[in-house]
Amino acid sequence: MGFTSIIARLLLGTVAILSFVGAINEQDFAPDDIVIRDICILGGGSTGTYAAISLKDKAKSVVVVERHKILGGHTETLYLGNNQHIDYGVEGVFNDELSRKYLKRLAVDYKPLLPSAQTTEYVNFRTGKKVPPPSGIPSVVEAAKVYRAAIEKFSYLKDGLYNLPDPVPDELLQPFGDFVKKAGIEGSLQVVKIFAHGAGNILQAPLLRVLQLCGLPQVDSLLQGGYITPKNGMYEVYNRASEILGSDIFYETSVIETERSESGINIFVQSANGICKLIKAKQLLVTFVPIIESLNGFDLVRPESSLFQKWNWVNYYVAVVKNTGMPNATTLVNADPDNAPGNLPLPPFQLELQYPGVDGYLVSKIIGNSTFTAQQAKDLILSDLRRMGTEGTFPGGDPEIVVFGDHTPTTVSVSNIDVRDGFYRKLSALQGTKNTFYTGLAFCSDYSSLLWAYTETVIGEMVASSASTCSLCVQGYD
Repeated sequence: MGFTSIIARLLLGTVAILSFVGAINEQDFAPDDIVIRDICILGGGSTGTYAAISLKDKAKSVVVVERHKILGGHTETLYLGNNQHIDYGVEGVFNDELSRKYLKRLAVDYKPLLPSAQTTEYVNFRTGKKVPPPSGIPSVVEAAKVYRAAIEKFSYLKDGLYNLPDPVPDELLQPFGDFVKKAGIEGSLQVVKIFAHGAGNILQAPLLRVLQLCGLPQVDSLLQGGYITPKNGMYEVYNRASEILGSDIFYETSVIETERSESGINIFVQSANGICKLIKAKQLLVTFVPIIESLNGFDLVRPESSLFQKWNWVNYYVAVVKNTGMPNATTLVNADPDNAPGNLPLPPFQLELQYPGVDGYLVSKIIGNSTFTAQQAKDLILSDLRRMGTEGTFPGGDPEIVVFGDHTPTTVSVSNIDVRDGFYRKLSALQGTKNTFYTGLAFCSDYSSLLWAYTETVIGEMVASSASTCSLCVQGYD
């Protein structure tokens, strides 16, 4: 299935991205539409961008296929003028050697990530009324120390990877709420919520899922090195990376079809304006979440398809709102007294309405199940705010969503049965299948610093596996 057949199908009004795979005919592409690289990277988020820079620095030729207009993934920055900005997605990274080295490579100046001076109010967003803070809340540092002591025995998860014992301990698969009760760490739940709200119903989520979101690396960074953030907003990372990569990025481009083999990779891609290209590469690096719904046109082998159809996930949205009627320098924490311990809100919910350090604006992060839509998330933001005004909790405003982002799917996981059956061991074994490698939040804890470290490991495997072979010779261009 080549360029000509795709154009014919488009003219007939059918969908270009198909669930079946034919044969890519190179003769259907003009020479200028054939792109030859060592490695093709699918996805220009945190891991895809990092991989492209790292591979370029290792003298590998790359091309990044990104479906959006810009790089960045879960990074969202609103620039307001007057040197003000709001990071309403990723806010910072671990202050570790790898992160500092990467920012230096990109010539991105950074600073410590510190909370803005603010007042905290606890509100039950369901009722719109103020509620007392959860009882017995220790300081953040004390809460983190208590929590760390309770999870220290799970040190095999310290890198954010699924390096699970075999058999998998039953304790990892119990509801997190049971673990909290046994360990007596109810006072740490407010800290856990900051990191692990993406689990949805935190108390009912398996302990393993919560540890991947709030485990030893996250807590150790909080207690030791802290976090850093670019002085000009998180998007500065991707702005600089895009300048370095230049024409090696295909924006607003989707994969139509792949042909993968031990001798190389052929990828048929199409841009939003209809331009079709054939990418010929020695290796493929997939960095987006490989749920089966996102893999139409991929020539998956049975081990891949059998694993990728098992994912469950959470829908996650972010937004900046204004005209809320809320006091400046105030963060509203969503607390539900009916869900003890911790007074944690239940999905779908806004985590909080966070003061971002710029008066007149609040940041929202919204979590729902896999059927919770972007429109429902927007409606939830506005209805929660209006309810507070109706109840007289705060002066009513005319709330407006300034910007909105969709980070779905996130917190991907599988059932306890699949975890016990060795799902993550099988997932790891996919690396290198048909010259295809994987990285990203489906394989590692969803924090940039951990993702970059894991991606560097995967890159090492890719470079080692290709060391004795010339990619151009493999593709028949010797």
